[in-house]
Amino acid sequence: MYLNIIFNVIGGLGIFLYGMENMSGGMQKLAGKKLKKILAALTTNRIMAVLIGIFVTMLVQSSSVSTVMTIGFVNASLLTLKQALGVILGANIGTTVTGWLLVLNIGKYGLPITGAAAISYVFFKSDKARTRALTVMGLGLIFLGLDLMSNGLKPIRTMPEFIELFKLFNADTYFGAVKVAIVGACITGIVQSSAATLGITITLAVQGLIDYPTAVALVLGENVGTTVTAFLASLGATTNAKRAAYAHTIINTVGVIWVTAIFPLYIKFLGHIVDVENNITFGIATAHTMFNVLNVFLFMPFTGPLSSFLTKIVKDSGKSDEKVTKLDKLMVGTPSVVVGQTKTEVLTMGQNIKEMMFALEETFAKNEMISDLKLTRLQKIENDLDLYQKEISDVNFLILNKDLTDSMREETRKNLEVCDEYETISDYLMRIGKSIRKIQDNDIEINEKARKTLFDLNENIEILFREINLAYETKDKERFIRAIKQSNEITEKFRQARSFHLANVKEGSSAVFSTSYMDILNHYRRIRDHIFNIIEVFTRL
Repeated sequence: MYLNIIFNVIGGLGIFLYGMENMSGGMQKLAGKKLKKILAALTTNRIMAVLIGIFVTMLVQSSSVSTVMTIGFVNASLLTLKQALGVILGANIGTTVTGWLLVLNIGKYGLPITGAAAISYVFFKSDKARTRALTVMGLGLIFLGLDLMSNGLKPIRTMPEFIELFKLFNADTYFGAVKVAIVGACITGIVQSSAATLGITITLAVQGLIDYPTAVALVLGENVGTTVTAFLASLGATTNAKRAAYAHTIINTVGVIWVTAIFPLYIKFLGHIVDVENNITFGIATAHTMFNVLNVFLFMPFTGPLSSFLTKIVKDSGKSDEKVTKLDKLMVGTPSVVVGQTKTEVLTMGQNIKEMMFALEETFAKNEMISDLKLTRLQKIENDLDLYQKEISDVNFLILNKDLTDSMREETRKNLEVCDEYETISDYLMRIGKSIRKIQDNDIEINEKARKTLFDLNENIEILFREINLAYETKDKERFIRAIKQSNEITEKFRQARSFHLANVKEGSSAVFSTSYMDILNHYRRIRDHIFNIIEVFTRL
């Protein structure tokens, strides 16, 4: 009998957790575009931040995912600490939706829901339809797992040894409530899922193994246990990200402290709202929601002071932050956000390349020397773009290991290819600057014909680059196709310039100028080639 109980409970818990994972992953894919838009909606308005926290957590069905994502945003400087506090408060309310799903109490339908969704998943062809089937299958698995756990625990009700064991954890006194809350926090911290602990709590209550106050105390503890995920995510993060994680722990811990201090009154208050005796699952879900709503109302006016307090308590590490992008590894839990932010970062790389091209254009147009200041600026941009490429690649290769839709995987791949090409283009622009400086250092003046040739090449390359950068931004395939003609014209201009130079090299001409000039021409040709590589990425079938 004991073995049968263990098998049912472990199997049910595993299926429940797998269902949560499937449903959460499916919801994230379906909500991809909405998640991208939250970046534009983030404001310093605390009410808006709370609403965003609620909305995102409802979409992804996991407070851990949304909280870790928030800490990732803070780590990447997309969010201030004060904004993050509002989102975290909202996430605490959003996570209570899971409890209300369990209120549906359709455990007996879990198996047919799972089966129907699995069959649909096999036969559906489109990504969106398969993702929807996966989400529904996750929902079915949640109820199936809950039903297995509930049936597995039924025999325990008549076992004296287990009845005595559960009596040790009873929230009939203040210290009893605190003890039960600590148990709930520990279990949630270990399994890293408040949804799983909530499912276990509801199962124990439905089977009559624990009473309602004990179930409520367990739920209170679960709110503290779930902060462990965010805390672990903050290890190695920036100081501000650590402050956000600590804030999450403080908010939930203080909330549990004040509720347990008035625990009998809280239970009495809940008794006026729900009929616990007839629907204990509804009562537990209500307790979970009411705790988090009340806690949000308590802390919302104090997000500013709490932010200041954490800034004073958690000192800056003193280490300089060399990050150039607003991407962070903690954001990989929400791939759609990473994809959208990656494109923004790659377009920023494009702006930097335009600046480099304009600097060279000025040099050729005014026939002026390339100054130390200008060369240093070019080197700074080129170094930054190396960092852009590394940071973008590091985060995007992580999401490629996730279960992405085909369209999202394709977009990620294209973003990475454009990023690599942009970084290489910046290398060649820097080499052009150094070649010009080499000519200058040898006291050689670039003649009018050569200067005009280089100016024209730079201008044509710049126009072509602006076209493909705009096409990438707007996803305009026709613009990419039109750019093919421009790139071919640049190739012809390069050939003419090279042929003219080689045909007119006179005996006694400066070898330094000749080789440096040919180097510059070749660098522009290579830039054209890398731009054409981008065109091919977006025009090939």
